Amino acid sequence: MKRRAYGWMFAALAAGTAHAQQANGGDAAAPATDAAAQSTAPTQATDHRDAKQLDAVKVTGSLIPRAQIEGPSPVVTLTQQQIDAKGFGSVFDALRALPQANGSVQDPQFTGGYTPGAKTISLFGLPPGYTLTLLNGRPMASYPLAYDGGSNITDIANIPLSMIDRIDVLTGGQSSIYGSAAIAGVVNIVLKDRVEGTHLRLRAGGYSDGGGRNERLQFSSGFNRGKLDVSYGFELGRERPVWARQRDYIDSYYDDPTGRGAVPSRTFLRQKVGAGQTYIDPGAAACAPLSHLYGGTTGYSFRDAAGTGYYCGSAYNVGYATLSNESTNANGSLFLRYALDGGAELYADALYSYSNPTYSGGSPFWSQTFYNRDSGQYELWQRIFAPEEVGLQAKDQHVYTRSYNVTAGARGALGDSRFDYDVYYNRSQSEAIRKSTDFLARDGIDDYFLGPQLGTDAAGYKIFAPNFDRLYRPLDKAVYDRSSAVNRAYSMAWTQNLTATVTSTELFKLAERPVGFAAILKAGNEEFENNSASELAKTGYFRGVIAGTRAAGKRSQYAAGAEMQLPLLERFTANLSARYDKYSYAGEGNGKLTYKVGLEFRPTDTLLLRGSYATAFRAPDMFSLFSSERSAYGSGTDYYRCRAAGFDASSYSRCPHSGQSMLAYSSGNTALKDITAKSYTYGFVWSSPGNALSWSVDYNSIVIENEVQTLGNDDILRSEADCRLGVSENGGVRYDIDSPTCREVLAEVRRLPATDPVNPNGIDAIFTYPINVAEQRQSGIQSTLDYRVRSERFGDFAFNANYYTVLKHSARQKDGEDNRDLLCCANSNELRSRFSASATWTRGDWSATVYGLRNGKTWNSIGTARNVGPLTTYNASARYQLNPTLWLSAAVNNLSDKRPPRDRTDGNWPYFDRGNYSALGRSFWVELGLDFGS
Repeated sequence: MKRRAYGWMFAALAAGTAHAQQANGGDAAAPATDAAAQSTAPTQATDHRDAKQLDAVKVTGSLIPRAQIEGPSPVVTLTQQQIDAKGFGSVFDALRALPQANGSVQDPQFTGGYTPGAKTISLFGLPPGYTLTLLNGRPMASYPLAYDGGSNITDIANIPLSMIDRIDVLTGGQSSIYGSAAIAGVVNIVLKDRVEGTHLRLRAGGYSDGGGRNERLQFSSGFNRGKLDVSYGFELGRERPVWARQRDYIDSYYDDPTGRGAVPSRTFLRQKVGAGQTYIDPGAAACAPLSHLYGGTTGYSFRDAAGTGYYCGSAYNVGYATLSNESTNANGSLFLRYALDGGAELYADALYSYSNPTYSGGSPFWSQTFYNRDSGQYELWQRIFAPEEVGLQAKDQHVYTRSYNVTAGARGALGDSRFDYDVYYNRSQSEAIRKSTDFLARDGIDDYFLGPQLGTDAAGYKIFAPNFDRLYRPLDKAVYDRSSAVNRAYSMAWTQNLTATVTSTELFKLAERPVGFAAILKAGNEEFENNSASELAKTGYFRGVIAGTRAAGKRSQYAAGAEMQLPLLERFTANLSARYDKYSYAGEGNGKLTYKVGLEFRPTDTLLLRGSYATAFRAPDMFSLFSSERSAYGSGTDYYRCRAAGFDASSYSRCPHSGQSMLAYSSGNTALKDITAKSYTYGFVWSSPGNALSWSVDYNSIVIENEVQTLGNDDILRSEADCRLGVSENGGVRYDIDSPTCREVLAEVRRLPATDPVNPNGIDAIFTYPINVAEQRQSGIQSTLDYRVRSERFGDFAFNANYYTVLKHSARQKDGEDNRDLLCCANSNELRSRFSASATWTRGDWSATVYGLRNGKTWNSIGTARNVGPLTTYNASARYQLNPTLWLSAAVNNLSDKRPPRDRTDGNWPYFDRGNYSALGRSFWVELGLDFGS
């Protein structure tokens, strides 16, 4: 039996002249699901000038199959061909480049963060958790580790590009169709479930500045046996790390752009603390034998700040952190279709992914503050161990990640009625095993340097008679191995759902036009367990690791919804949808009704005027609800004492209260309310006759209430400094120390008494927990332009441009307080505007694409001016069809090797905003493909 070819339509369609293309040459389709952007029926070849011949398909953002792809809300579509042509090497790269994805996110450059092995995006500058990510229209399990230490995200790092048909990005509130989390929008990753022929692709590449060499093998195929249709594929990839030392503009503290000179790291330090605090000078002779460490850069150093002095150090130790992970990835997919009598179909989908990202946040670090019995004073000893001592991989962290997504269901027509049905079970699970090397608490590094503990003084400080000679001696690798052990922690998250939908493209007729209808019922549950440290950490087995991050919980969910498409007039259509979601957990529960009204008016065949109003919500994520009390040591800056001493963002590295070890506590809150939102969009889509030119412009506005927020340690300390000093760092905002916000912030920072012999008035601990805050408002304008020119002599040309600009973005924590402008000053961590454009030429066996992305200016680190950037990068690719089965392509990304823009006020390494910019530089790849039997 000949395999059936299922074509797929995409692109900007308007009125009756919307044009359809068949994605991927019509060799693949995706299953119809709970609001998936797919069809269950073959698509006939269609003249692009006559949209009335288009068959109805399901589109992202609607349960009802429709012929007009453009609806009341703007949607951006990326096909696999577009992703390849623009030079994107992953789903993350493609989505992160969207102008609407203008928010700051933590990616693998944040090796000191909580999730450097995961990747996510931020639409409209809102938190990543406000974007719902779907795989074939179905939910994906959360990443099992907490993003930024306090929330759940969906990881898009391991989606196989070889099996992607397209990615739809629908912006604005969509909870009335999809439920929780669809506040900023929906990302629907649609895979190929029917593959014609056999396809093999082999790719290799790297970075011109060094590091990151990578290889990838992709294979997909399929066959048909009677009523059974099978498609499958796999992808194998390997990537080497990129180290900061491979980028000469951030490989050391000498790259500080403020012009105030480098301050080497204190790799060997002995300091008298407390009254009369000062570094204890080791003398140049003590540092001389250490000069070979960190590539011959360690030497006798001086730090010019209060309470400092001479030490042995290197300015190059920061270069031993990774900017991009070393990783091996494997993905496999399987799609089964079995045709039943009467046009019904049984289907099953499975996707499995494995990865083992390995990253390093720098060299192993040790410090201890104690009472020195021999010197009769309180001292701090510190060591940062160089690769020449303990090896380059000594502080590598591994995250072994496994995930799968499986679906089994049946679909077809309900007898002779006008209804179609789709009933399926879906389960998605993600597991992560995090392994790091940590110092032992007993028989560990303290014993080696300080000897046995001799007691505890009245202030609670340990007493030692330390071995001074060992401090200024390189550590032997055997001692490091003997004093440390592997800290292994397992985390997981899963979600499962049973879903039933019924749809009808013609429930009845209104004004001689069909009324569309759909209904959905859904029941499911989810569970997660998050551990950042092993069970041994509870016993004090590891030095400095008390409890780490621990959270576990489960909840159930039920939902029911309906949607109608009403042709009120010949050229005027209303789209109405409503859904009720109910969550139950831990004796608590919440329910939320959301709805959406979308309007489409086509005054001419080439113009669509559209608008929508929607309510949306996000149930509190599992981590915010169920995290146990967690504690962890981290490094931070006491902004209050630094600012009081005259330091600012350009000089915090010289403040004696920067880089301090701090203990932070936080916990979950099961009393959290749902986050609610109201979303408005309105705009137009215009296309020329024949669709050679199409243009859309849409305004969006989102108002969010009861937002869940857990302030990070750095945010808390900055806010505490503002409140204690009564003014923001740039002097632009006044603060009342007696305001509700300031009272809350001051309670989150516990300081030592003024009588503490080591750190009077210093930070003892930081406390935080998630709360519902008052409000956040965001608005902007997005626009897309497509233009196509066909020439028999010169070939075909396709031009595309996308633009997004934020108009307003503000927030306030408490009712009655003034709004905080999130586009201004130090509050801003998003790109105000983004513009992308591409030009593609195709002629015979050749095709080529040039793609550019411009990020607008951002605020400097001290928030005095928006003068960082702009930054424009270009990608270029070319492809040649060598013969009917063999093709070759090549691409270069960031053609001019643009670096992150310089911020001359940023004195903190790596001297650029890692949430908005990348230090990886120019990359390149070459790919060979074979296609048989298509």
